Amino acid sequence: MKQIFAIVFVLGISLTHAQPGGGGGMGGMQQGGGMGQRGGMQQQQVEMPEFNAAQVAGIFKYDADEAIKKIKIKKDKNLIQNVSRAIRTYNIKMDEIALLNKDNFDTLNVYVNTTLKSKRGQKGSQQTASNNDSRRGSDDKNNDPKELINAKIDPAKAEVTKQEQQLNKTLEALLNKKQYAKWIKYQEKVKEEKQPKTPSNATQDGQRGGGMGGPPGGGMR
Repeated sequence: MKQIFAIVFVLGISLTHAQPGGGGGMGGMQQGGGMGQRGGMQQQQVEMPEFNAAQVAGIFKYDADEAIKKIKIKKDKNLIQNVSRAIRTYNIKMDEIALLNKDNFDTLNVYVNTTLKSKRGQKGSQQTASNNDSRRGSDDKNNDPKELINAKIDPAKAEVTKQEQQLNKTLEALLNKKQYAKWIKYQEKVKEEKQPKTPSNATQDGQRGGGMGGPPGGGMR
């Protein structure tokens, strides 16, 4: 008899503790759904990348030693030196472009990242977002972050493209077809790895999906 009472008592406790999670009805489902959404948004906000104007402009440097290994240049010291010199020259140009555009990039980084943090902190308040955008727009004469990004980054991006074309032209003259094909493959791989997510695209995806996250995006196009 005591064993029967003990079993009934344990089952009663188990059912009582199981009720809020699995048997709470619509209220429990709504509460769970709300917690899931809040948790998802918090996770997405944490994962939101910080905007970096230099990365969006495509400013990065190649590792000359790694590139030479990928191209598989063997026992040709003169060729190795020439390829290394071409890549180092490109890297120096990237430093120069970054330096020339530093003020623009710094201003843009502060503006975009502040805008994104403000939007995340508003918790869906469209009126506050409108007021903040209006105040910033009076300073930048442009309320569209994407257009502002393009205006400040496009000149630097054009110079990066010019230097990339020059680098490829130089390497094409130095390498044979097989080696040059390996360089292009390596270049595309590095560019893909360096290509950032854009906050403007992530913001739009988040607004459509109810959060600030969204799928990974490419660079500015």
